Order: sequence, then C-alpha cells, then structure tokens
Amino acid sequence: MTMVTAIVGLALLGLGACGTSDDPADKPTATETTASSSPSAPTSEPTDDASSALSGDWHDVDAKWVVHFHDDGTYVEDFEGVKDFRVGTYAVDGATVSLIGDDGNTDKGTIEGDTLVFKLGTLTRMS
Repeated sequence: MTMVTAIVGLALLGLGACGTSDDPADKPTATETTASSSPSAPTSEPTDDASSALSGDWHDVDAKWVVHFHDDGTYVEDFEGVKDFRVGTYAVDGATVSLIGDDGNTDKGTIEGDTLVFKLGTLTRMS
C-alpha cells in the first residue's frame, strides 16, 4: 500500500508541475484580446438578387422533396413526407446554390434557368 501511495503522490506532483506560469509572455497581448473578441457580421443572409429570387417553395415531385427558401437566408427541407426533415442556411455564389444544413452537411446545386439542379433531384418553383 505504501508503494501505491508513493506512485500516486509522484504522479500528482508531476501533473502539478505542468501548470501554467504567471510569466507575462503567456498572457495574450491587447491586440490578440481585441481581435478575438470582435464579433463578425452574420453571413447567412442572402445579399444579392439571385438569393432573393429563390425565396419561396421549390419541389421535385419524383424525389418527393420540397425546399422552402426564406427571405432571411434560411431554408427548411421536407423529404419523402417528413416535414422539417432538415433546416439550415443557404447561399448563392454566381450560379451555385449551397444548402448549409444544421446537420453539418452542405449540398451544392446549380441554377439552370427556372430550375435548381442538385444530385438528389431538380427543383422547380411551386405554383
């Protein structure tokens, strides 16, 4: 038991020696502090006419897929009868539409005339 106590004591002593120092070199400079605390502007809102033009409901009947694009840069997908299947933000860069899901996945499609072409299917505006 004495040997185990000694080993545990040495381990704790070794871990205690790994602590941080109070040396000023370890503290962030005023520039670092200011830079990290500055909020960045939100990037989810569409800013061009192409993004605004997507606002509304789009669907692919064959894929049983509906995407609801909102003016605030968010979207909601319904898939195979499941409402609110996936949500997230969208962005338009030229002819490319990106659906950035809250699930961490991003699907990219292209604007081709009056359709949005994705791997899953081709969306047309619902009337």
